[in-house]
Amino acid sequence: MYGKTAVEWEQLVAATVGFLEERARAGAVVTYTELSRALVVRTGQRALDFSQPDDRAAVGRLLGEAVDRTLPEVGAMISAITLYQGGNDPGPGFYALAVDKGLLTPNASPAQRLDFWTGQVNRVYAHYRYR
Repeated sequence: MYGKTAVEWEQLVAATVGFLEERARAGAVVTYTELSRALVVRTGQRALDFSQPDDRAAVGRLLGEAVDRTLPEVGAMISAITLYQGGNDPGPGFYALAVDKGLLTPNASPAQRLDFWTGQVNRVYAHYRYR
């Protein structure tokens, strides 16, 4: 997947989950660049190059798999704390995944999307606060 073996991909997913959980415990947000750097340190794999379409797709898939693994326990999308560098909200993939999971209506207004996202962030932080 995305030029990775099954073992390499699993390492990336596990490292993504671990990093997001650590940042959630700290009540912090994460940029895509910070996530990429953490994955290099934790797995020894090359950094994601966000100028490349495959790497942009890979980070979206990693975040989606992190959500799949943690949503049942957390009750919220852990990827909510991941923001674009210099941005103040998650990318469109976050909202698309929320729609796919039935957590957000397909035609949500910008205000509804903002309310949904802030609610997800708050739930993620609340879940990890004392863990």
